Amino acid sequence: MLMKALIWAVLACMLVGCAFEDMRDAHAAQQRLVGWSELDLESCLGAPDHQSTFGDTEILTYFGNSTSNKVFTLGMPFFGGLTISGGGYCHAIFRVREGRVAELRYTGETDATLAPDAYCAPIVRGCVHQAEQPAASPLITPEVTPSTTAETPR
Repeated sequence: MLMKALIWAVLACMLVGCAFEDMRDAHAAQQRLVGWSELDLESCLGAPDHQSTFGDTEILTYFGNSTSNKVFTLGMPFFGGLTISGGGYCHAIFRVREGRVAELRYTGETDATLAPDAYCAPIVRGCVHQAEQPAASPLITPEVTPSTTAETPR
């Protein structure tokens, strides 16, 4: 009986560990993607699911759903314990002002057990990893002009 409880406790820790990594990615995106151009953001995430414009501010919304229906319970029924469910949804809402990401917020059922905003990570994970690579970070999209595309004759 003790061995089963230990195995379940280890499995629960592993599941929560994954959620913590997702939470870290979601929160990192809220800092690392600020300043990206709208073009770079859409190149990374694709076209938004919803877009609104208010003056010089655009709101780009991306939807993410966890389709997992896994539930893990550790403890005795009716006496409490830890329940880890594997489903939720997130709306990643980017506020873009003057062509640059000014803010990223999350709404929806975003929280995995003990990990706020973890269900938002799949939306932004690829861009966060791209931003972590200094040479590949698209913080500034160069403007293409005729002088930068033509080669100088020798």
